[in-house]
Amino acid sequence: MKRICLSLLVLATYQGFAQQSFSGLRTSVYGGTLTPISNPANVLGARPWDANLISVDADMGNNTMGFSPNLTKSLEDFSKGLNNVIDANIKADILGPSFLYRINKKHAVGLFSRARAMASVDGVDAKMLQAFLSAKNLELPTNPSDYYKVKSINDMNLLVNAFMEIGATYAYTLYNDGYNLMRVGATLKYVQGSGSFRMGFSGINSDNVTLRRENGDVIMHVGNGYAEVRSGGLNVINDGSLGDLFKSEASTVGLDLGFVYEYSQDGCPNCDGHIPYDFKVGVSLLDLGRLKYKTNKNSFTYTLHNQDINLENMQDSFDKMSDALKRTQEGESFASSLPTTLNINLDYRFIEGVYLNLSSQFNVVKKNEYNARYANDFVLTPRWENNTFGAYLPMSINSVSKFNVGTAVRLGPLFFGSRSILTNLIAKNNAKELNFFFGIRFGGAFE
Repeated sequence: MKRICLSLLVLATYQGFAQQSFSGLRTSVYGGTLTPISNPANVLGARPWDANLISVDADMGNNTMGFSPNLTKSLEDFSKGLNNVIDANIKADILGPSFLYRINKKHAVGLFSRARAMASVDGVDAKMLQAFLSAKNLELPTNPSDYYKVKSINDMNLLVNAFMEIGATYAYTLYNDGYNLMRVGATLKYVQGSGSFRMGFSGINSDNVTLRRENGDVIMHVGNGYAEVRSGGLNVINDGSLGDLFKSEASTVGLDLGFVYEYSQDGCPNCDGHIPYDFKVGVSLLDLGRLKYKTNKNSFTYTLHNQDINLENMQDSFDKMSDALKRTQEGESFASSLPTTLNINLDYRFIEGVYLNLSSQFNVVKKNEYNARYANDFVLTPRWENNTFGAYLPMSINSVSKFNVGTAVRLGPLFFGSRSILTNLIAKNNAKELNFFFGIRFGGAFE
């Protein structure tokens, strides 16, 4: 239990809520197979066909810890003198083999494969987190009158969601007079849930929760309340493995919907290919759907009354509790929503190849114990690009990791970048996010 939770929490310390993937590229004119993940109507874009081999985006950040390129030092500095409440998580987004094809100027289709994983920690007391990350450096009193009181215990929540999907996209041109163009698109996808895991507390008076050191271990004492450990698929409590992320524990049908409007001042009524626009607006609703899991044998609700929990070995502490203090949840079901978002994209072309893009993402999923969700996120990206080369400068802001600046480059079929690297290099300890992405994709372009 200690090893698994430590791994999760170390990773979770590197994020807030999940942010937009492939910033700058996903809204690019020449983004190809990356663009339908922000709006399915983008399948009808500047490329008559496009294929993706592999694209990966990993995003990490939080509301407390500063990131520099030296992650080891960042973690050491983070483990010293924490006194606040932390929101954190990690997101990994992998776009697998995917393909899009433009049938004609009115119709286009696409096929894609994708996998995502999200692990979040909400409202965790910094001293508790430090007990997992670096217990030997945590100073705690041994005198009962001086025990450390844990903050916001009822708000603490550890949540992990992982799912894979394959889908088909269709886009259609509703109207095109050469100057004004309107398109709609939809993606229907089969979503396979690898699992959902949640651990948290409820009904606990914060004055009755303390931390102390005993025989070298960090002990959390709870006066009264409940602790829930619920697992559907992911085997986090015992020794789980990466293979758990590729199992199918639930399935559903998901849906993406999108609309795009483009305006071209010069126009081209008889053009059959891509018409360079001066201004573009896109609106999309992504990841509609939810997964329903059955809890496994490692799921319990624990009634806590003057209970000591060893944070060095939580599973051992739970195992030693009387059967009268725990209620199994095996066989019960619970629902986990897909991370549904409303996306609005504005793109303006100054001169040939030079654009300014504003991409926004709004979470529309109710915040509860089990739902996967993205953060409200805004990304402003100046860019210069053509068919074979692109340079991007994404500047993002969100409620958790605040303001970050990154950069990205596209060289033929290869692209790589980060939405935070410039902030990491310049601001260092004030940079609360760490992101990188890369991929290989290739395709044709209209002449």
